[in-house]
Amino acid sequence: MADLHEAYGDPCREGTFVQVRIFGHEIPFVRAGANALLRAAMDAYDVDYGVHRIESYNCRQTTGGGSQSAHSWAAAVDVNPEQNPFSSKAILITDMPREFREAFKRHGLGWGGDWHSVKDAMHFSMDRGEQGKAITQKYDPDLQAAADQKWKGRRPTTFTPKRSGTAAPPWRHEHPGNIQNRHNNCPTARQWQAQMKARGWDIGVDSDYGDGSERVCRAFQREKRLAIDGVVGPNTWRMAWEAPIA
Repeated sequence: MADLHEAYGDPCREGTFVQVRIFGHEIPFVRAGANALLRAAMDAYDVDYGVHRIESYNCRQTTGGGSQSAHSWAAAVDVNPEQNPFSSKAILITDMPREFREAFKRHGLGWGGDWHSVKDAMHFSMDRGEQGKAITQKYDPDLQAAADQKWKGRRPTTFTPKRSGTAAPPWRHEHPGNIQNRHNNCPTARQWQAQMKARGWDIGVDSDYGDGSERVCRAFQREKRLAIDGVVGPNTWRMAWEAPIA
């Protein structure tokens, strides 16, 4: 994310953001890149694709850990995470029409579905390492007015899950998943793995909470707006059962 740091300064500085209204939602975005996002949204309005959820600022590391996310600069957006999930095995799952994706790419936001080692189909980013461009322009309020005018008369879409959640079984203890502290031969780890597999995640059910389980955990935490730490704590455990299934 060196280019974002060079273009926008240190991450997690809310004073560098501006509120933008797109797809019927109001979100913060880095001020110097807001014009590009507004132009992308206006192009995307011409595509028949409903956006029920769009998110930007989140001062956190990447889903895989190890570096600061472009969301820390509010220089990325995630669109409809439930239908466009992250895959550490580079399996592309998306319901976005090509024309919708191209609307963002034309204006400097790289699409995570084009990545090779992993797929992040919800994600559009201005980071060069994520195939975007760290655009710096003086914010133009007239573009926001134009976007408002083009959106006028529309409403945000709603999301109807395929299946509602159920009550979670009792949570017993944390399941850390890292090389230094593996969690092996654990019945509750197996119970969580089986539930995640039932939800459609690509995960082994082997009672061992290792690197593969941690990757699934991190992606699930991101999708459900939980703290991304790769640990199955009480909230992550509960959401594995109670969150509706897309």
